[in-house]
Amino acid sequence: MANDKYNEDYLDKDHLEDDDEMDEIEEKMIGDHMVEDRFDEDWLNDEKKFNLLDNFFTGFIGSVLLSLITVRLVTLSELPNVGFVDLLKRVYESSNFQSIMMTAIIPNLILFFVLYKLEKWKANYGVIVASLLMTAFLFIHIA
Repeated sequence: MANDKYNEDYLDKDHLEDDDEMDEIEEKMIGDHMVEDRFDEDWLNDEKKFNLLDNFFTGFIGSVLLSLITVRLVTLSELPNVGFVDLLKRVYESSNFQSIMMTAIIPNLILFFVLYKLEKWKANYGVIVASLLMTAFLFIHIA
């Protein structure tokens, strides 16, 4: 019996007007959905533009250069007038190689978070790969 009461209330004239309003709302929602579908199709057909900042090699080379600059800055007071190739040879042969390389990897962490906030994912992959290669090189030297 309770269901009959609800059915009678639903068939009341006031509720039919609300149903018309609901139909209008549903039509608007369907229209918006169709616009979103058309946008998705346009997005799929859109050609991807080359972004220099969001590129794997930009992140990789930037990370390596940042590490090399850090090595130079760390060793500047000890080896001020040494060429860059000689500097790398001396750092590799020194007893402080591990600490210098770990210090050189730290700015990559900062670069990683900057690229993360800018949502440059491909460049971020380059930073990760370069950092992992430098860390692997460090572990190979230790072993």
